[in-house]
Order: sequence, then structure tokens, then C-alpha cells
Amino acid sequence: MKPSILLLMALAFVLSGCATRNDNGCDSVACRPLSDSHHLTIWWPNDMRNGVQDYTQMPVR
Repeated sequence: MKPSILLLMALAFVLSGCATRNDNGCDSVACRPLSDSHHLTIWWPNDMRNGVQDYTQMPVR
């Protein structure tokens, strides 16, 4: 029983390494870039956007 469980866990581990992350086209708030010590991220509402980009990153000095 233990060898089959270990084999199943090893197989799951190997397959999880092959899985791709779905970072492209994410519309979730969790996927949005955040401000950091070098850039301030400004999120624009729909009526203030100049194009398709919904945020701007400005350098912080």
C-alpha cells in the first residue's frame, strides 16, 4: 500500500511541475500589478482611460 501511495504522490508532483500558469488575460483583481518602492501604480476608472490600458506606472524618486 505504501509504494502505491508514494508512486501516486511522485506522479502528482511531477505533473504539477509540467502545469502551466494562466497569467495571460487575467481579469481578476489579484492579477493586477501593485505599487512598489520604485513605481506608483495608478488604476484609472473606465471614463478616464485614454486607451486599452487601465493602469499607469509612474517612477518614484
